Amino acid sequence: MNKINNDKILKFTPLIKRFITIVLIGTLIIIFSIIRIIGGREITYSEWMLTLFNFIFIAMIIGLCFFIIKVYRSFKKNIYNKLKNLEQSDILYNVRNKFKFIVDAEEHINNNIEKRYALAHYDINKFSIINNSVGYKIGDEILMQIGMILNDNFVNEVFGKAEGDNFFVLFEYSEQDELVSRIKNITEKIEGLDIWNEVNIKPAIMAGICFIDNENVDVRSAIDKAIFAKGDLKSEYKSSYAIYNDSIGNNLIEVKKLEDGMYGALERNEFEVYMQPKVDLKTGEISGAEALVRWNHPELGLLNPIRFIPIFEKNGFITKLDKFVFEQVCLYLRNWLNLGYYVVPVSVNVSRIHFLNANFVHDYNKIKENYNIPDNLIEIEITESVVFSNEKEDEVFTVMRKFRNDGFDISMDDFGSGYSCLGLLKDMPIDTLKLDKIFLEHIEDYSSQIIVNNIVNMAKNLNLNVISEGVETDMQVDFLRDIGCDMAQGFIFEKPIPISEFNALICNGRKKYKLPTSEYV
Repeated sequence: MNKINNDKILKFTPLIKRFITIVLIGTLIIIFSIIRIIGGREITYSEWMLTLFNFIFIAMIIGLCFFIIKVYRSFKKNIYNKLKNLEQSDILYNVRNKFKFIVDAEEHINNNIEKRYALAHYDINKFSIINNSVGYKIGDEILMQIGMILNDNFVNEVFGKAEGDNFFVLFEYSEQDELVSRIKNITEKIEGLDIWNEVNIKPAIMAGICFIDNENVDVRSAIDKAIFAKGDLKSEYKSSYAIYNDSIGNNLIEVKKLEDGMYGALERNEFEVYMQPKVDLKTGEISGAEALVRWNHPELGLLNPIRFIPIFEKNGFITKLDKFVFEQVCLYLRNWLNLGYYVVPVSVNVSRIHFLNANFVHDYNKIKENYNIPDNLIEIEITESVVFSNEKEDEVFTVMRKFRNDGFDISMDDFGSGYSCLGLLKDMPIDTLKLDKIFLEHIEDYSSQIIVNNIVNMAKNLNLNVISEGVETDMQVDFLRDIGCDMAQGFIFEKPIPISEFNALICNGRKKYKLPTSEYV
């Protein structure tokens, strides 16, 4: 719509200019004719009348030109204002866009400085999955109905919409309890939309809240803090809210510090690859390893991946870090092969963000070929969330098949952590199923043993290797071995260790760990 109106203005402007130019040229010609008539001789009565008529005509033409210019400028200004309003509004949902929300919110606060304000960020948990299950048309309808709720409930307050399913509201409040009550009330109204019943979905509305300092109004900062507070909520399928506080603020400062330093850290080789052995449960020998990353931060010390990986997944830097780890693994494998070590396959993790890049597999395979790594020495670990939370599992399967065609093995990591769909396993192009450590938390319970036993049997019937992570006790090792699990990985054998320590485990033969005596025959 904006483009159409812009095109109208662009097409209309030259016509106006040409008309005024022609009128001015015509006026000059008339003036020149008058000068010729009256110049140097007596003129007749009819010539005087013609001259007077021409002057009146010229005056009318000039007046018309000024009138046209004035009308045109007014028309252009009105069109510009309409376009500006359109650019600052989300037409589909009938709410302000993020830019307009920020401008209006700051103006509203500055004009009513005596009042107290808080900014709330509303988000529908896992809305992309909802979109994929019911279709984008229904998804848009849901967001439009949320926009209507906001329109109906905020007459004197400011609200708007950002990307996707994110909405912002600038609340006026007197007491914090009253504010929380209003925020919950909006949540309940969104949850109460009839459309949820029509599509058979129970929504979870997540809200982040930030109280605003009226003396130093910065709505952008308040938005960031509200979003960060919301991100601090656990990913559960029930509505909840979180208020930004000093603890979250300290986390935010750390996040900024980590983000500011991540590119330089890659250049300065501050990221270090560690290895955690995988142990064959029949022989006790090292049968593989998983490559993990640590950040040797100059100020914060040695950081575990839980401190920075979630941040990198949000900002996209994870693709660069994953690629760095992959190339380091290729380098180590080549060195081990050249030194005659007892090389074992190494698995590397890849984030779901990679699947947005069509050249993902090609880039990895090219690195593998550059280091002349034999096939099946590198295993690509893909978390189950990549498959089961992705609306296009066929495309994910295609990527996995490309990896296998290029000589990589494929492992599904974290199986059972929350997304699993057993029906898809038969179609999934994987070689190994990696059980999430959650299965071992209550393995002493008979019911838990039945579940794990059946999963392992199913995987074996599908000709898959099975490995369990997070193994910490003799009892767990013994049970997993006796139900047919192939490998185990966990602190009972080795924690993740630096490359220098891992080298010692494979340089003179693969280390063999002592396994417990079976109690579950």
